[in-house]
Amino acid sequence: MHTLPAFLSSRPACNALMLALATALPAWAAAAMPAERIIAMGLPELRAALDSGALTSAELVAAYLQRIESVDRPAGGTRAVLAVNGAALEQARAWDAQQRARQGAAARNAPLAGIPFLAKDNFDAVGMPNTGGSLALAQSVPASNAFVVQRLLDQGAILLGKTNLSELAASYGWYGYSAAGGQTLNPFNPLRTADGSSSGSAAAVAARLAPFALGTDTTGSIRAPASVTGTVGMRATMGLVSRAGIIPMSLTADAAGAITRSVQDQAIVLDAIQGEDKGDASTKGMARPQQPLATGLAAATLAGRRIAVVENFDGGNPEVDAIQRSAVAAMEKAGAQIVRILLPKVYETLQPAVLGPIGLAEFRPQFEAYLAGLPAGQPRDLREFMARLEALTDKGSRGINPGRYKGLQENLDTRTTDGPEYIHLLSVVIPTLRRELGELMAAGRYDALFYPTLACTAPVVPGKADPSFVCKTYAYAAGKISPTTGFPEITVNAGTAAGNLPVGVSFLGRAGDDAKVLEIAAAFERLKQ
Repeated sequence: MHTLPAFLSSRPACNALMLALATALPAWAAAAMPAERIIAMGLPELRAALDSGALTSAELVAAYLQRIESVDRPAGGTRAVLAVNGAALEQARAWDAQQRARQGAAARNAPLAGIPFLAKDNFDAVGMPNTGGSLALAQSVPASNAFVVQRLLDQGAILLGKTNLSELAASYGWYGYSAAGGQTLNPFNPLRTADGSSSGSAAAVAARLAPFALGTDTTGSIRAPASVTGTVGMRATMGLVSRAGIIPMSLTADAAGAITRSVQDQAIVLDAIQGEDKGDASTKGMARPQQPLATGLAAATLAGRRIAVVENFDGGNPEVDAIQRSAVAAMEKAGAQIVRILLPKVYETLQPAVLGPIGLAEFRPQFEAYLAGLPAGQPRDLREFMARLEALTDKGSRGINPGRYKGLQENLDTRTTDGPEYIHLLSVVIPTLRRELGELMAAGRYDALFYPTLACTAPVVPGKADPSFVCKTYAYAAGKISPTTGFPEITVNAGTAAGNLPVGVSFLGRAGDDAKVLEIAAAFERLKQ
């Protein structure tokens, strides 16, 4: 398995700011738990420690603030956290005070109450700019929270800060780079990125800067970063989680979710954030889980599960292929029924044939609808946004990813949602693909499709050289199946390639199979421990 580099695993020295935070803890707090112990805890462990009084929320938040300051901020740090919530420690103290006042009623706490989290900097959060990584939105402070952020806050969770991302959630070859946040590095190898676009969220969870982080996924932006950082990322069935209050890319494919350290933690967060929202039509009338998704994962098994190993996406990197073969052998040994299949060729070209054209049509009108709802003083449409961006970047020659800038320029041309190609893709092509894949899985009685999340290891940081990087194919092709069909997919770590690089594998189920996908992933995760 992969290991954290020394600069991430060593005990960080407290600087003056973090020492002040630590000494500001309430006088009633229990004897301090070592910071290393605190940041190593998963969500069930944190819940138990907070409820028993072995740990306070203020101690927990202070430990993570100290970790961010010592690991993320210095030169050569991960650069995963774009901004810290200055009110986080105060909010943690307030939660602790409520706990004291409840006099032993702590057992009624929600699973994430008192626990901090990070959010990708395209989620609206009151009191913090929502930049999308763009200098043009550096002063854009929303008046309300994204639906998912509000759900977490309502359940007592504490927003620790915002994470870096590929600018406006599009990488254009510079994975995890934004003009606002700079370049996020992979915590396991500084020559490599944490992929994109939820790069900061994945790197933060992997580097133990937060117990979990929110991300978004349009064509792979949660799953790819999770895969290359050894974390767990899930794109749930479309409509399970609201996208309201998030800077949009393409609402046909946009999804909100989380990056966590374990499948159990993933299920806990998904239970907390899923729900119907009048601000997102995709969530209306959605068939929702009958019981919490986190229930029963400990007893999940691969025995008797019928897993279809998809062979269309092999050949990109020999180490990734070898890790996949080892994973398949381990599942078979655990009692899974393995079937090897080839999907129809159309599933290999979903980006250029389907998602790309839809994204080009949707970005401008949907982005402008978001801009129109911003407070006074912010750009109201794409032309005003671009004028501001050009002034701040010297017409794209300074600070910004040139590919991202060029893409925005192209979006100024007529990209509308009333063209015949767009209408055909939405009304005919996508429903057909969804139906045909569902029928294929039903006919084969497959509990899940299985494939490497990415065909290659993490991309090299722009401007750096790494001769060990090998990628003989388009690494992201498999990741387009889930956003095209709306089917759920989860990525789980399966091993480590040379250079201490994590490699993830994916399980994809049919629409509504979120609980099944989590169970299979949890059983697989135990094989690798």
